[in-house]
Amino acid sequence: MKLLIDIGNTRVKFAFLESGRLADSQTFARSKTGIKASLNSHFKGVEGIESIFVSNVAGDKIATQLTEWAEKKWQITPTFVVSEKKRFGVTNAYAEPEVLGVDRWLSLIAARQHARMATCIIDCGTAITVDIVTKYGLHQGGMILPGLNLMRDSLISGTSDLTDTLAESEFKTLAVNTQSAIQTGTLYTVTATIDRLMSDLKEQFKNRIRFIITGGDAETIRPILPMNIAHYPDIVLKGLAYYARQGEKRARYLAAANADSANAESEGDTEAVNDDATDNVAAALVNEADTTNITETVEVIETTDVTEAVEVIETADIIETADANESSDEINGNVEEKTEA
Repeated sequence: MKLLIDIGNTRVKFAFLESGRLADSQTFARSKTGIKASLNSHFKGVEGIESIFVSNVAGDKIATQLTEWAEKKWQITPTFVVSEKKRFGVTNAYAEPEVLGVDRWLSLIAARQHARMATCIIDCGTAITVDIVTKYGLHQGGMILPGLNLMRDSLISGTSDLTDTLAESEFKTLAVNTQSAIQTGTLYTVTATIDRLMSDLKEQFKNRIRFIITGGDAETIRPILPMNIAHYPDIVLKGLAYYARQGEKRARYLAAANADSANAESEGDTEAVNDDATDNVAAALVNEADTTNITETVEVIETTDVTEAVEVIETADIIETADANESSDEINGNVEEKTEA
């Protein structure tokens, strides 16, 4: 059983991956002073963890604490995923790929695997991030703007007559007190920005783009948006799952190679078969790690009808075979989605 952990600026989300299947996620607030107490509380009776894959945007201090805790509890050193130039059919647009937030990178990977059109991911967390990936897996870049709480905290700290009782105020379109006015103003600022962005992108991509919303404030922002948008609350964990499953495949390849070697020894032709097995494993790993070549080949084909035919064998379809144990309900049934055609 594998443990997947998504560490954000204010929350920690985690889920278990067993036999290739991603379980329901769980969430807890992250203390600003440390993470070990919360980890002890939430994983007190958990055993049988084989590996840990982590998305961390909270800094080196939190990463060190998690590593120390995991090594003490399970004798496991976590794998901290970092943004790359190419992986799983997605090409990073950043000149320095590692600078792109790993949560944004993992969201791009997860969104790409099940899409046959351009996708815009809107992550409404402490900061609101927007990223676009084309149907061919090419990251187009994005934008970052302050989230709801950052906007509200800025107003409170920068204005002497305001108080910090926002959590107790009621949302009203036309507010009759200062706290409600802040709630309404910040919410409409964010939703107006997202609405305009979606409208511009629909025009740019000729309506061949879908929209995904995620993050802690997604459920607050989504009802105010004028058009339907799919809600993927666990998109970062889904991206992590691809990295975790890739490790399983490599282990199977190596096991197959070892089996070939054992058979060769019994037949007295160890050297020849070992060489063949090594070559087979190397070829398999290369194919697994660099499926982007297929995507790039598809990009050369510009005729619409031909492109649609080629999509059947896109990189995503190859990668999705690793996801055979993941039911379609997990992807489509647990979220509401209406694609703008």
